[in-house]
Amino acid sequence: MSATAIRTARSARRPSWARRAAAALLRRPSRRSALPLVGAVAGLLVAAVGLFRPAPRAVTEVPSGYAALVNQKGVLMSDFISEVESRYTKSFDQATPAERAAVLHDMINEELLVQRAVLLDFPETTIEVRETMAQGVEAQAAQQFWINPPTDEQLRAFYEKTRADYTTDGTMIMHDLVMHIGGFENANQSTPQAMADAAEAVYQLRSGASMDYVKEHFGFEVGALDGTEEFDFSAKIKLKDALYEEAAKLGSGQVSDPILQPDGIHVLVMDMRRPPTIASFDSVRDKVYMAYQRAQGDQATADTLKILRSQAQILIAPGFSE
Repeated sequence: MSATAIRTARSARRPSWARRAAAALLRRPSRRSALPLVGAVAGLLVAAVGLFRPAPRAVTEVPSGYAALVNQKGVLMSDFISEVESRYTKSFDQATPAERAAVLHDMINEELLVQRAVLLDFPETTIEVRETMAQGVEAQAAQQFWINPPTDEQLRAFYEKTRADYTTDGTMIMHDLVMHIGGFENANQSTPQAMADAAEAVYQLRSGASMDYVKEHFGFEVGALDGTEEFDFSAKIKLKDALYEEAAKLGSGQVSDPILQPDGIHVLVMDMRRPPTIASFDSVRDKVYMAYQRAQGDQATADTLKILRSQAQILIAPGFSE
């Protein structure tokens, strides 16, 4: 019997499913159906290479420039030196081994806590951590201004632009006299009549008449201020804007013209006035320096955010805006 006949006989004895499987294996697949198979095999080979590649060797020595490694994360030597000098207010070389050890111990603990926070996804889920991280980026953006202190010329220029921020509060001792319309001599008193009476009262006050006499004779009552010394900001709150504007014009010993207000006619008698004064640059230089640094830091943050926004994709839910 020939070989072909033997193969044919054996094939006839196989079950039908076996014959179909053999035919599928012997049939040459098309290029289109083979491509996914090739891709899958290639992917498995790449994964196998990565799986059996040896893991990166752990660093067993602290690299130059670091004081310690914590789970392969470095504690910078520069940070270590800065922390020692800040805590003990002396140079790193003057610090004792015990002092250095205490600082390094705390810095390692801090690094462990930071790594734990990252593992727990604190930067994503905890508001306090997110705020601290944002502040850290702001500080980094402003660092260039803190490294190079401003010159006196820069500070003086900044002071001239912000002089109002260094104004000391003025004070005043003043009487606010109020004449209610219709309250003097007859209930039918008109507004013009009341204004005329108030003008006469002002004339007598300016001529040296006592306040008690004028109050009794013309029917004035005590208004918002009763002769107690007040800071300007406090006087403004009590008098409201219209009356305070007139009061701010008065010097010590002066009397205002009658001022018509919804509650009556007011006459302001300024017993003593100490106007606000602007502090000199030399006396507030430290405050100017701090304000200048804050302003530069705010500008650096604004510039950084402008760049970040230009590079970011920001989507806002319908119905909301920023």
